[in-house]
Amino acid sequence: MAKAINYTVPPPPRADAAREELEQLLLSLHDEGVLRFLNDFLRASPQVLEILLRGLNHEASRNAIQNLSSLLIALGRIEPERFATVTRAFSAALASMERAADGQQRETHAPGLSGAYKALHDDQVWRRLDPLLQGVMSFANTLGEAPEKAAAKRNDGVGTPHA
Repeated sequence: MAKAINYTVPPPPRADAAREELEQLLLSLHDEGVLRFLNDFLRASPQVLEILLRGLNHEASRNAIQNLSSLLIALGRIEPERFATVTRAFSAALASMERAADGQQRETHAPGLSGAYKALHDDQVWRRLDPLLQGVMSFANTLGEAPEKAAAKRNDGVGTPHA
């Protein structure tokens, strides 16, 4: 006589696990108001787009976008480490100016001509002022150059500039 085989049927794989997670995601999005916001935005998108385009169709808006683009390009030319150094130096300079301004308010007398004369002959002062003076001269030289044409105002045959 044959022996009975002891076999237990494994539970079926949960095919609904993904659907349950999707339902949980939808519920969370609904609870946080994200679905309502997205639905309202999609329904109003033609009006939102019209308002946005109307706002961008001004010379000041185009100038702002071009200026922001120029600023981002200039920032992109600076290595992050160098920019971090510049921001630290700028913060230190501001703090130093604030301390000096507080000190000048407490002082009752100005350094006078003798103090200015001593500062003019102090090598350390000149060594520290030299990078600042070089930067000011470079800045002034660049301001004297002819300005670059903005990308939107160039006529390269691809399109016509907008008025």
